[in-house]
Amino acid sequence: MLGVPTAPFCEEAVATQIADWAKGRGVGISRDPAGNVLLRVRRGSAKRRPRWVFAAHMDHPGFVATRRRGRAVWAEFRGSGVDREYFPGSRVRFFTSAGEVCGTIRSVRKRPPADWLLCRVELDGRSSPSCRDKPAPVGAGTVGMWDLPAMRIVGERIHSRGCDDVVGSAAVVCALDEIVSRKIATDVTALLTRAEEVAFIGALAACRDRSIPRDAKIVAIETSQATALARPGDGVVVRVGDKTRTFDPSLTAHVSAVAKALRRRDRNFRYLRQLMPGGTCESTAYAMFGYSATGLSLPMANYHNCGPNGRIAVEKVHLGDFASLVKLLVALAGEKRTPDDNDARLKRRLNQLLTQRGRYL
Repeated sequence: MLGVPTAPFCEEAVATQIADWAKGRGVGISRDPAGNVLLRVRRGSAKRRPRWVFAAHMDHPGFVATRRRGRAVWAEFRGSGVDREYFPGSRVRFFTSAGEVCGTIRSVRKRPPADWLLCRVELDGRSSPSCRDKPAPVGAGTVGMWDLPAMRIVGERIHSRGCDDVVGSAAVVCALDEIVSRKIATDVTALLTRAEEVAFIGALAACRDRSIPRDAKIVAIETSQATALARPGDGVVVRVGDKTRTFDPSLTAHVSAVAKALRRRDRNFRYLRQLMPGGTCESTAYAMFGYSATGLSLPMANYHNCGPNGRIAVEKVHLGDFASLVKLLVALAGEKRTPDDNDARLKRRLNQLLTQRGRYL
């Protein structure tokens, strides 16, 4: 999935790979009116189990060509969080039907009405070996990404031009694959959304169109900017909130309880519970539209490809964190207890404490 191009509103290559997987595994797949991908796995008696929605987005900040004149291509950069200093002199790779074409950004300016950056890219005459020596036609609508490796494993880390959030989508697919293989009794829908990087438009449309049931328990999966308290290798993060809001406390506590129990069974599983304030994520959007939502995230280095010293760089996530994320999603899908069960247990404990010690008041 990391090997194909993607950008906001241009996620079809990723969606096609997901559809191919679903067809091969016999998993039901559909598209909602906004083009979001929905995968459904329902097995066994799931009467009292939560109706889960595991959500992730298929896009990554990227370029979309608007016009070309000679070797000059003008392309919108759709995304946020990348300062202008990163653009001039940085390299872009366009993905055409005739092959891949590389170029260098020569200038950048704001483009109304969306206020995306408009970049003028000078295409190479002689390009890197994996690009064409003579530029193929880069027509309007051609997708481009930073000219970085699609994916490499370096030690214990995944290096990619677009971890955020194709890695999250891949984790959801891996979890569904495990659920199907192990024939786990559950009711899980994967919601893989479009255009998250430009204000989670796909997620907002899913709320508007009621693509997911009202009683669903939504877990949105993200790759989040690493912090001193949540570094790559520390484990999957049970995300208490983002920079805008905190998430559903009962659902977050339930996810934490499942993670804690999983840690007792599997010493290779690692997790932590943490507020990740690097950005606003889809969980906030779902909550604002009345859904019960929480989040999981992978700590990531070089968020949105912003490397040191103003240079574009690969994003990095830890393989162990990815494995822990998949394990936790599978455990949630198979968990018989509900968030209400955990709340009732906590309330009983608090009442016991009041009975035992209240006489000292």
